[in-house]
Amino acid sequence: MKSSDLVITGVGMVSSIGVGRQSFTESLLGGVSGVKRLDGETSEENEHVTRRYRTVDGEAVLDEETAVVASLVDFDGKDFVKPRKALKVMCREIQTAYAASQLAVQDAGLQPYLPAIPADESLGQPSRVGGKGVRPCYTDGGRIQSDRIGTVFGSEMLYGTPEELSDAFHDCLGEDDNFYPSQFGNAAMKRITPLWLLKYLPNMPACHFSIVLNAHGPNNSITVGDTSGQAALIEACGYLKRGIADFMVVSASGSRLNATRALFTEDQPLAKVVEPVSLSSRPHAMDADGLVRGEGAGGVIIERAEMAKARGVKPIGKVTGYASRFLPSHAFANNNQNADLRPDAGRGNPVAIVSAMRGAMKEAGVTADQLGAIVGHACGDPVLDACERQAINEVAPETPVILPSSLLGHTGAASGMMGLLAACVTLQSGKISPVPHAEGCVDASGKMQPLNVSSSVRPLEKRVVLAIAHTSPGNATAVVIED
Repeated sequence: MKSSDLVITGVGMVSSIGVGRQSFTESLLGGVSGVKRLDGETSEENEHVTRRYRTVDGEAVLDEETAVVASLVDFDGKDFVKPRKALKVMCREIQTAYAASQLAVQDAGLQPYLPAIPADESLGQPSRVGGKGVRPCYTDGGRIQSDRIGTVFGSEMLYGTPEELSDAFHDCLGEDDNFYPSQFGNAAMKRITPLWLLKYLPNMPACHFSIVLNAHGPNNSITVGDTSGQAALIEACGYLKRGIADFMVVSASGSRLNATRALFTEDQPLAKVVEPVSLSSRPHAMDADGLVRGEGAGGVIIERAEMAKARGVKPIGKVTGYASRFLPSHAFANNNQNADLRPDAGRGNPVAIVSAMRGAMKEAGVTADQLGAIVGHACGDPVLDACERQAINEVAPETPVILPSSLLGHTGAASGMMGLLAACVTLQSGKISPVPHAEGCVDASGKMQPLNVSSSVRPLEKRVVLAIAHTSPGNATAVVIED
């Protein structure tokens, strides 16, 4: 099977700039940012957001320099999760992944064929769209066969709030006020709900949604940082090409707002507030000094082209090429995780990004002059931004660049998927979304080669879009979609 036989038929977005394809598209093309300032009070909308404080004259004061986030607006898991009792074992990232996947299923028009049922219970007549050696998928007035639909989700370590464990930790304090770790096992059994772990397992988003679909096909969870979403798509394409599935739900969710995560895994600098606040996320800007913490989830439906044709559905685009590469960054190879701003901090690897871009383009059979747009992954970390800038200027320096994180902030394991969704919007709308701070990406000194970004909407003149993602340790992925 050729890669061009794989098509995206539905997309779902849960983001700070909109929930659902229409609102996401309007905000992306309108340059509407989801970045906003936090105040010292915890509103119900942002009760899950970690606030950063510093000590001033012995008192804790909100750190105004990094008091910006790109959190979700008007999102409630109850609107999507059925049955609602399942919410008690779903952390926020699981809920957003579930919602994005459900929206993608609806967008692809798959509701009449779901939930899937075993082959011997299928209704109607089998469609004649099964390939050689592949059992047909029942879609003509019936349901999808359970073993012909699967789920692959991009995920990451999911963290609970410190309050959930506080009682158990308190019980480990001795009369001398010292903490005794050996007591934690017994304390946890008494103080932590037995279902606690189910709320935070990285494979639970894919688990929950496959149960809803009654999907018995391939099921997997990919946890490779920012590249998780695109890596999940690549994995799903492999299943389809091998003929072990006809439909795949691919999703990814992530967050940089959780307090526990912030304590253990921050290896990139945070952006300082600028005016207007909406421009605080400034990937590739000359004065970029860090990322804006965000959250979100995205999902796509990918299926064999003959299945979409049998349903009378026009694809959003074909997945014609993809590649995944890993070349360790200097910081990773030397066990030197850091958030330094110095140019030689060692995060990221431009060689890995170049290799992924060229690998995907080679598989798709396209050259740099055939690309209509590149969806960049940069989030405002000047060290990683420089790696991406070097890679793009080496592979396709003239190609227009889209930077969705300028509106979305850094969405963790969802960030690569958000880039892929931006590519789908670009292809479907025929428009290249603006970069609001484009003027700030110009280096007057000429020391930094600029990217082809614009603060205005531009037409997509060539119907081929390349989306890239990469990580601090040196992972890189690239996906080509086209008409």
